[in-house]
Amino acid sequence: MTFQSIVEDIMSSHHSLLRRELPRINELIDLLSAEYPDNDRLSEARQLYAKVRSKVEAHLKDEELILFPTGVALECGDAVVPTEMDLLERLAEMEKEHDGCGNALTGIQKTIAETTPSSELRDKLLAHLERVQDDFVAHVEKENTQVHPMFIALLKKSTALSN
Repeated sequence: MTFQSIVEDIMSSHHSLLRRELPRINELIDLLSAEYPDNDRLSEARQLYAKVRSKVEAHLKDEELILFPTGVALECGDAVVPTEMDLLERLAEMEKEHDGCGNALTGIQKTIAETTPSSELRDKLLAHLERVQDDFVAHVEKENTQVHPMFIALLKKSTALSN
């Protein structure tokens, strides 16, 4: 597979799922929190979710606006849009973000399951979180094992050619 085909698949399947599910989870966790305003652990999970969502959305933006287009341009031999971002450093950060966000989502789901009584709303929220977590595993696997190594190889090849 080409770099371009892999990132197009990631954006059309995994990124689109996140763009759809993250706001929905936010709505559901807000509704559940309104039902249990005195549940401090749920409140903490809600605050953590807001941070995770923000981090994931920034991550997607960096991928879609900088990393993926740069990799596609390198693969096609096109001009690369200049950036002040250290791309290799950002890749390393992204892999840490993958781990951190995945762990945080697991903790959020566990907290909600343990601290709120079963209800249609709670179960719906947990199902959406599980859908994101399940997809996140496949998404991260593709990026860490395919996209990032291909990007590094393309970048090194480009650097070698320009020297």
